[in-house]
Amino acid sequence: MKRTIRGPSFRAAAFRLGVASLIAAALASGCGGSPPPAASAKATARPAPAARDGQGARTAAVEQRAQREAQRAWCVYLEELYERASEQANGWPKFEECTQRTTMASPRMLRATSECSLAALRRFEGDPFTPAYAEEVSRCGAEAMTATSLPRSDLAPYMAVLCGRLAGCGDLDYATCRQSLEDGLGPQLERAIGAMNSRGRQEVRACFGKLACGGDLGPQISACLEPIMDDLLWLPG
Repeated sequence: MKRTIRGPSFRAAAFRLGVASLIAAALASGCGGSPPPAASAKATARPAPAARDGQGARTAAVEQRAQREAQRAWCVYLEELYERASEQANGWPKFEECTQRTTMASPRMLRATSECSLAALRRFEGDPFTPAYAEEVSRCGAEAMTATSLPRSDLAPYMAVLCGRLAGCGDLDYATCRQSLEDGLGPQLERAIGAMNSRGRQEVRACFGKLACGGDLGPQISACLEPIMDDLLWLPG
């Protein structure tokens, strides 16, 4: 028997369906501690090369349109999830509000997550607010993040800002920083930053340039990423 789903309970239930796992998937195995130990001695810091955005070839208008279309796909999924769980199968009251929202997710990642989650919902029989369906949605998010990972060459501007900051602090020389961080944290950063749109990437790069000198690097990198990862998918309040 279907049940009435109120706003807060729907948000809580939807959040359990794998949304939080996006953060864990991106930050797993590597971002929680210090960078790998450096093998070489400190050297004079090299200036960071000028950063360029990996999506610089796209115009703002094209990205905004793609963002709106991807957000609508996410709202279609949430509407069907709401209809499945509620006694009212004639639409979701927050659908229009949902379509007007914007998040930090890249359009490609958001659309892939939405379409995969909707297909999983349509295949799934019974109550979707269960661990079994949550596992399906978690898989959708993980696969979308893998598919949208940055190429290593597009990670370079972020490494330049990060290592330029560390070298300026005297914590690590620039060349050693680039090698150790790319080898140790590169895959996690490629997944996390690849899932973000240009606005999210700009915020991450700005945050990397303000890391505290002498602090534990892993938690600081996580602190730059987590607020943006939290804002990849919109859920009703």
